[in-house]
Amino acid sequence: MDGFGILSLVPAAVTIVIALSTRKVALALFAGILGGALVLATGFMSYLELFWKYMMVSFTDPERLKIVAFIMLIGGLLEVISHSGAYARLADALSDKLTNARRSRLATWLLSFTLFFDDYANVLISGASMRNTNLRMKVSPAMLAYIVDVVAIMASVMIVSTWAAYEGSVMQDAGRGIGQHRSLSEFFLASFPYHFYTFLAIFMAFVVAFSGRWFGYKLDKDALPKPSPSPPSGHGVKLYHVLAPILTLLGFAIASLFIGGYFTAKSQGLEINLMNVLGAVSSIDILIVSTFLAMGVAFVLLRKDKIMPVKTMGKVFGHGVKDMVAVSLVILFATGLAAVSEDLGTGVYIADILGNMIHGNILLLIIFALSALITVATGFSWSSMAIVMPIAYQMSVAEGMGDFLPAVSAAVISGAVSGEHMIPFSEKAVMSAAACKISPVYHVKTMIFQTFSVFIAGGLGFYLYGLGTGLLLSYLIPAALLLILHFSLARANKNVAAS
Repeated sequence: MDGFGILSLVPAAVTIVIALSTRKVALALFAGILGGALVLATGFMSYLELFWKYMMVSFTDPERLKIVAFIMLIGGLLEVISHSGAYARLADALSDKLTNARRSRLATWLLSFTLFFDDYANVLISGASMRNTNLRMKVSPAMLAYIVDVVAIMASVMIVSTWAAYEGSVMQDAGRGIGQHRSLSEFFLASFPYHFYTFLAIFMAFVVAFSGRWFGYKLDKDALPKPSPSPPSGHGVKLYHVLAPILTLLGFAIASLFIGGYFTAKSQGLEINLMNVLGAVSSIDILIVSTFLAMGVAFVLLRKDKIMPVKTMGKVFGHGVKDMVAVSLVILFATGLAAVSEDLGTGVYIADILGNMIHGNILLLIIFALSALITVATGFSWSSMAIVMPIAYQMSVAEGMGDFLPAVSAAVISGAVSGEHMIPFSEKAVMSAAACKISPVYHVKTMIFQTFSVFIAGGLGFYLYGLGTGLLLSYLIPAALLLILHFSLARANKNVAAS
């Protein structure tokens, strides 16, 4: 259904306004669904039918329900580990090496960098594992959330990730429409050098981690809580009580992605390459099974070593699951918002408006901005990729810029990723905030100036490359701009340690 024009923006506008004014993201998404249904409805009964439809979409989508299950399970697991005192023990062990705030921030950046295979697991594990260590060094949870949220987008550019197969398939489908027939891996690898926003954002996160300086929104004075103390039941806890379950989760997940993917791809008669192997199995299914195994390891070790009784573990696990209910509601309602936006033709409307501006040297810049806007409007970066990629490919051919297809692909993907950093109802923003125990609105508000700086720098990179500037200079000039902005405008907050 289309033809709603500017009214197609109602769900996104309502959601953003209510989220910013109330800080209640689930409520904002619910209101956005109501607003979209109101635009679509032809009468009261029609309105009720549409409302029921989008509620059903929100609470019955299998993939979203699996994501919710993963979030709740890992929330319970991480709470058990935390309550046992294992995180405090890890912080004690790290304190010999991470002797100041800078080292703590850089260690967080590096840990997140190494968990590139999946963004969900990345933000939840990095944020929760490093929260206490950073608090001890007086690093704000907002800065911690910024670092893990941004570095997690590594998943969008790594061929060994849960994103690669989807991105490759979107590029392949768009390529068929213009007579370009290549493999998933060929499309994906060709686009790798041109993700200006993604690589500049990760670079900026490193700069922030190194300097400890922040510009824009001041961090709240009460945003630096005390580290969670190790509870009495944590006496005798060892490093393996935190490392064993986490490594079990990561090890089984990575091994299953490769082994399960290999045999699945082989049984389906697919060419055995990295892209097909990683795309042959459901990553969220693997993460759920991996979390169950990690829970089993944690429960057995804590019980065997008499760290926590079974009854206590059950109660603590329940508390961890309960803490993730608000996060889960956001993800579920975001599904409904995406559905109502699709029925209203929100993405198509935005694409039509900006599509007329796509020409010549600014092709890459406009595609980048268009993809970001659609993510902001719909809440999902993957939906932006699916909407914009075929349009961008068609426009590039029409403008005689077929040689720029790899950069066009990167503009779509990095633009879609950037939009997630601007809204408090994207899945990754919500998970990052939950892992660091701050609100999603506060998380996005505190990092928005960093985000916009990198967005401008990324746009500049695409503009320069579109003009014919070499790839290296198209990175160096925006990177220099970011460094100038950061060290000119950024200041260390009084309640946050810089070094």
